[in-house]
Amino acid sequence: MTPKTASSFSIPWGTLIKTLVSGSLIVWLLSKIDIAKVWEIIQGLSGGVLVLVLLIIWITLFAIAKRWQLVVRLGGSEAPFPGLAEATFIGAFFNQFLPSSVGGDFFRVLAVRRYGASLSGALTGVFMDRLFGFISLGILCLLVIPAEGGVLLASDLKWPFLITLFLLVGVFGGGLLLLLVPKSWHSYNLIRPFHSVIEMVQGALRQKRLLLATLLASFVASILVILGLQVLMVAFDVPLTWEQGAAILPAVMLLTSLPISFAGWGLREGALIIALGVYQVSQETALALSLIYGVLHLVSAVPGLILWILEKRRLNPSTSPL
Repeated sequence: MTPKTASSFSIPWGTLIKTLVSGSLIVWLLSKIDIAKVWEIIQGLSGGVLVLVLLIIWITLFAIAKRWQLVVRLGGSEAPFPGLAEATFIGAFFNQFLPSSVGGDFFRVLAVRRYGASLSGALTGVFMDRLFGFISLGILCLLVIPAEGGVLLASDLKWPFLITLFLLVGVFGGGLLLLLVPKSWHSYNLIRPFHSVIEMVQGALRQKRLLLATLLASFVASILVILGLQVLMVAFDVPLTWEQGAAILPAVMLLTSLPISFAGWGLREGALIIALGVYQVSQETALALSLIYGVLHLVSAVPGLILWILEKRRLNPSTSPL
C-alpha cells in the first residue's frame, strides 16, 4: 500500500474560509431582515424584467470581450473576437462557480496563449483588462462627485467611496511613476515584475486611437453594468437617479470584488444594503434586488458551461468534462 502523504489530506482553506464568510454574512443578513417581505417583493417582479437584465448581462460580457481584444492588440498581439467572446463566457462561468475569479482569469490566459501570445503578454493583458474596467467605473464615479459626493461622504458608504477614489488616484499615480522609470532600471528586482505592464502602457500611448477605442469599450461595459442594476432598481421602485447609481455602484463593486467571499455572495448583499440605505431604500428591497441580481449572474453563466463542455469535447472527443 502506498503511504498517504500530508498533501492527500490537504484542506482548501482559502475555499473553506470564503464559503464560511459568504454563508455567515448571508445567514446574518437573513436573521436581521424580514424574509417574508423580501420574498413578497421578489414575487412582484415580472418575467420580462428578468429577461431584460439577463440580456444586458450577456451584452456586457460581449463588451468586455471586445475590450479585452483591444487590450490584447495594445500588447502587440492579435486574437479573434469570437474566440475571446467564448473565453469570456467560460471565464464568467468559472468566476460564478469557483471561490474566486482566478479560475476564470486562468482560462482567459490560456485562451490568448492559443493565438500565439507569450505567457507574460497574456497575463498582462488579463490584468490590464481588469484595470481598464476599474478605471472606467472610477471615472464614472468621479463625474458624479459634484452632485453626490457630499451625500456619500456623510453616509455609511464614506470609506468604501473614499477607498475607491484613493485606488483610482493610486492607479494613475503609480502608472505615471512606472512610465517615468528609466529603461536601465527595468532589470532591478523591484521593477522587473512591472516590465510587461510598463511596455504595454508605453505602447498604448503610442497608439492613441487604439487606446481611445479601448477606453470607449471599457466605458460601454461599465455603463451596461450600471444599466442592469438600474433596470432592477426601477422594477423594485427604488427612487435612484442615474447619477446616484453611478456614484454608489463602483464602491459596491469594489467591496464585492474583495477575495474574501464565494463569488461575492454576502459581500454584495451587505454592500448594496448599505449603499441603497444612503438613499432611504429599505433593507428588504435592497436584499431582494441583490439576490435577484446574483441569481441572474448565475443563470447568465450557463452558456459558459455549455461552451466549456463543447470545447472539452472538441479538444478530446473521447472524454467528458463531467
